[in-house]
Amino acid sequence: MKSSQHEYAQAAFEGIKSLDANSIVAQQYGQLCHRFPSLVLTNGLRLAVTFFQAKSESVESPHALYLQHMRSALGLDKSWEEELKIQNADYLHLSRRVLSASVWFKRYAEAILKIEQGTEALEQEDIL
Repeated sequence: MKSSQHEYAQAAFEGIKSLDANSIVAQQYGQLCHRFPSLVLTNGLRLAVTFFQAKSESVESPHALYLQHMRSALGLDKSWEEELKIQNADYLHLSRRVLSASVWFKRYAEAILKIEQGTEALEQEDIL
């Protein structure tokens, strides 16, 4: 039986390895891996997800990819809109799970994509 941390780590690894490490999308994705947890802590999960959805121009944008990979890591079956229509206790639990999974995305962004926190992405194009 795998722990939830193992599941998060495996899904984050697979998501990040699916990107071309030298592409601009991967560089922006790496920055988002560092910024998403602080957005959740500051604004809450609903607003952070809504913001990322608003920034997603296509399914291949870094924001959309991050949300897709996070859903995969958490094992969510429904859309983000459906998942976020839950009661407070379940919402807080989901928020904690997202923050726990986001640690793995940050670690792999540093290890695989070589994106350190605070570094600027290539052609940042107003990613946040």
